[in-house]
Amino acid sequence: KLIIMARPSPALSYAIRLSIALYMVFSFFVFQQAHVVHGPYDAAAELSRRKQEFILDSGRKKGMQLHQPSTSKILTELHRPVSQIFINPKLPEWVKTYAKWHAKQRKRYFDDMRANATSDVRFLISRCLTNDKCGGASDRLQEIPYSIMLANQTNRVLLVRWEKPARLENYLVVPEGGIDWTVPDDMFPKEEDWHLRGKEDSEHKIVSTIRKDSAAPKFRQYQEEELGGNKIYHEIFRLLFSPSEALTARIQSTMKSLQLNPKEYSSVHLRVK
Repeated sequence: KLIIMARPSPALSYAIRLSIALYMVFSFFVFQQAHVVHGPYDAAAELSRRKQEFILDSGRKKGMQLHQPSTSKILTELHRPVSQIFINPKLPEWVKTYAKWHAKQRKRYFDDMRANATSDVRFLISRCLTNDKCGGASDRLQEIPYSIMLANQTNRVLLVRWEKPARLENYLVVPEGGIDWTVPDDMFPKEEDWHLRGKEDSEHKIVSTIRKDSAAPKFRQYQEEELGGNKIYHEIFRLLFSPSEALTARIQSTMKSLQLNPKEYSSVHLRVK
């Protein structure tokens, strides 16, 4: 079979290339318009805008003193109360025991300080101070369950103190009946060096630690080997944290603008450089 290939003239070749280029440009604008109206980019742009607004609002409130955590009430219907978490049979007994012990020891500390200006209650502080290198919020939060385990093993009251990029209490607060991890500015005497680092099993009354890369893997290993694969991270998280009023309002506003119904949507977190 004989096949003859004819080379197109320069004019025809130019016309073909121009047609392809115009088609690609036209398709691009149609694609963009479709996504702006119907696609996921609408949600991404809205979430990004709201994130920047929230960061700016939080920055303005950075100087506020947060001595008493305000428990969020707006999302109560979306979160099981602490009382229900405590009766979860998959939650280890040591977590329940530690939560009660933590509350008693924290109260005893304040009682001692008011009566005698001193106390033998020991603390473990998960910290991110102004000059610390702590990683992002997720890196810091995912070590908290392991920190609770260490605090339980060493008889220490676990506290959390962030100073950058803002106080954690701007975003997350203690749920009603939960484990109070807050550190009021006047909790420790000025001469008390609570910035001191040290080992959890040391004799120091206060030990403060910065994020440990090994913490989250060790806790996952504990879940697999000691709990038979039962994952309790989310339960411990809800014993400690609930969205602040400001964050709750943002969540509800975003859900309303995107027409999202609770428990009827999926979300994806993308980190793109």
